[in-house]
Amino acid sequence: MERYLGIDLGEKRIGLAVSDPTLTIAQPLKTLEFTSLPKLVRDLQEVIETLGISKMIVGLPITLKGTYSQKTHQIVEMVEKLKQALGLPVELYDERLTTVQAQKTMQFLGKKPSRQKGQVDQLAAMHLLQNYLDQEKSRRKTNGA
Repeated sequence: MERYLGIDLGEKRIGLAVSDPTLTIAQPLKTLEFTSLPKLVRDLQEVIETLGISKMIVGLPITLKGTYSQKTHQIVEMVEKLKQALGLPVELYDERLTTVQAQKTMQFLGKKPSRQKGQVDQLAAMHLLQNYLDQEKSRRKTNGA
C-alpha cells in the first residue's frame, strides 16, 4: 500500500494533505510554517517517515491563461531542491483554483477563510491531491489497469 503527500507550497505556509493507502481519498493533514528550506526538508522528512509516503504531489501555480509566471518558476526550482533532499518521486500538478475550492469549502462549513489561512492551505492541498488521485484513477480505467 502506498500513500501520497499533497503539498501546496506558499511563501509563508505550506499546506499538506495525505491520501489513504488505497490512493482513493485525500484528507487535510497539517500546515507548516515556511522559515527556511532546511527546516522544510526536516519537517517533510518527518511526515514522510511517519506516514510511509511514497510520492509527493506538489501544486504548480499556472496562470488562468495556462502560462508560467515568476512564481511558477520559483516553485519548480524549490521542488527540484526538495526532490534532491528527500529522494522521493515528485510530480507537479496544476493547482489552478484549488485555493478557491478550499475557501468555498470553508464557507460551506460556516467558517471564515480569512481567519483560518492555515486550514485553507490544508484544504487547497487536499483538493490538489484529490484532483490528482481522481485523474490517475480515470487514467488507469482508460488504460485497462
